[in-house]
Amino acid sequence: MSQEIDMLRMLEPAVRPAGAPAPTVRPTAPLEQRDFDQLLQEADAAARAEGLKYSAHAQQRMEQMGLELTDPQAAALNDAAEQARAKGSRDALILMRDLGLIVNVPNRTVVTVLDAQRMQSGIVTQIDSTVLVGDPEAIADPNPTEPDHGLAPHPSGYGRPGAAERPTPPLAARS
Repeated sequence: MSQEIDMLRMLEPAVRPAGAPAPTVRPTAPLEQRDFDQLLQEADAAARAEGLKYSAHAQQRMEQMGLELTDPQAAALNDAAEQARAKGSRDALILMRDLGLIVNVPNRTVVTVLDAQRMQSGIVTQIDSTVLVGDPEAIADPNPTEPDHGLAPHPSGYGRPGAAERPTPPLAARS
């Protein structure tokens, strides 16, 4: 019986069980009166609000690593996938500290998860973009003492305090 009621609820507002109250929330306009762009935007917004899906392989890898994303990490991952989508990416490597997640952006699915050991080879194939995410747990700290992005500092000094204040040598002096 509950399956029939669930099925009828999906058909709301056109069909409802006898004696059931009318729905309190109705679409802004009947389906026939809304244009395709509006319907597409509504579906896209609903998918983004839902978050990312995880393939069976990605779930298996996360279990093997004993990894469970916190709410801020999941939100940062979702935001990174949205940034990749906005740039037209199809398959993105999202780097978050010592963790790499390959996301199929159009399907909003995490395909696989790489820990630091698996990333030691230095080669990741079949991606078209990379998104670097800082430590999402540090977002809640309004006064971080050091930026903790999970990446080793570059020998040039980029990212160290005072690096931005150093003057850039003129082109003729560079060699």
